[in-house]
Amino acid sequence: MEILEKLLNQKNLQVALDLIDLKKAEEIAKLSVEAGADILEVGTPLVKSSGINGIKRIKEIAKDRIVLADTKTADAGDVEAEIVHLGNANIMTVLGIMDDATIESAIKKAHEYGILVQADLINVKDIVKRAEELKNLGVDIIGLHVGLDVQKKRGITIKDLKKEIKDVSELGVIVSVAGGLNRNNILDIIDLPINIFVVGRAITSAKNPFEETKQIVKIIKGDNK
Repeated sequence: MEILEKLLNQKNLQVALDLIDLKKAEEIAKLSVEAGADILEVGTPLVKSSGINGIKRIKEIAKDRIVLADTKTADAGDVEAEIVHLGNANIMTVLGIMDDATIESAIKKAHEYGILVQADLINVKDIVKRAEELKNLGVDIIGLHVGLDVQKKRGITIKDLKKEIKDVSELGVIVSVAGGLNRNNILDIIDLPINIFVVGRAITSAKNPFEETKQIVKIIKGDNK
């Protein structure tokens, strides 16, 4: 699959549109695409507030870029895969902590439509073990959270997180990392085997979302010109 190859072979910036206002999301989406973002995320609040139409609108703006619908599926996996398909998105998310039957249901239907499935490991205690189980179920992408609040809650350090990222990557899955990322803290993890860097508020709340996206793209792509 072409999208899988792209995600595996380069470092990608995903802009998380965790907004309720579709018009504002559309504006930031346009600026992000112009500035070089690889993936537009229809954040969970936007999926809930705008539904299939919201996903479609972001996909229209994204054109040939990848669109992820952050459904955070917890039940009725096949039905939510249908929603993502109707919205023309390329990736959907499931909660990795949920029952395997729900996740398998989402994977089966999503893959029928050529949609990739990302498992969000929020609140999962044994990250590496669950990541391996999810890979065996057929999940394409593993999403990890590295924010300071997550570190405090789990009682771990950035060093522990770095080891987890490396261990998950060695399973042969695409690794996505989120959690308060900005141009400063991305530098702390840029050398890790991360395929997707998810940036939300640092871009969506920036005075100049275009310029902020552009600067983060330069860091991720290693372009220091």
